[in-house]
Amino acid sequence: MAGRRLLLFVVLLIAIGAVANATVPREEGAPVRRPAPAPPVPGQAGPAANVVVARLPGRKDVRATVGDVVRVEVAHDAADVVQVTALGLSEPVEPGIDAELVFDADRAGRFAVTLRDAQRRVGTIDVGEAG
Repeated sequence: MAGRRLLLFVVLLIAIGAVANATVPREEGAPVRRPAPAPPVPGQAGPAANVVVARLPGRKDVRATVGDVVRVEVAHDAADVVQVTALGLSEPVEPGIDAELVFDADRAGRFAVTLRDAQRRVGTIDVGEAG
C-alpha cells in the first residue's frame, strides 16, 4: 500500500512539474544585431580573385595559383561521380549534364580529377604558389 502511494506521489509531482513548465512564460533574448559591412571606399577596391574556368577531359592540366577560384566542368558519357579526393570534392555527372566543381585554391599541389565508378582519371588540377 505504501509503495502505491509513493508511486502515485511521484507521478503527481511529475505531472505538476510538466504543467508548471508549460505555463511559465519564456524570456526572449534581445535580437542579435550584426554591424552592417562598411561601404567600399571609392578608389580602394580590394583585390578581386582570379577565376580559372576549365573543361575536362582535356589535353592539358588545369592551372591555377593559390588564391584563385577554380571552376571545372567535367563531361562524361555515363552516370558517374567526378571527384577530387584530396580536396574533398565530388559531384554527379550524367550524359548531357556536366559536373561542376567549384572551389577556392587555398593550397598548392597537383590534384587528380577522377571518375569514381569508371575508376579513370580525366585530368589534373595544378595549383601553384601565389607570387
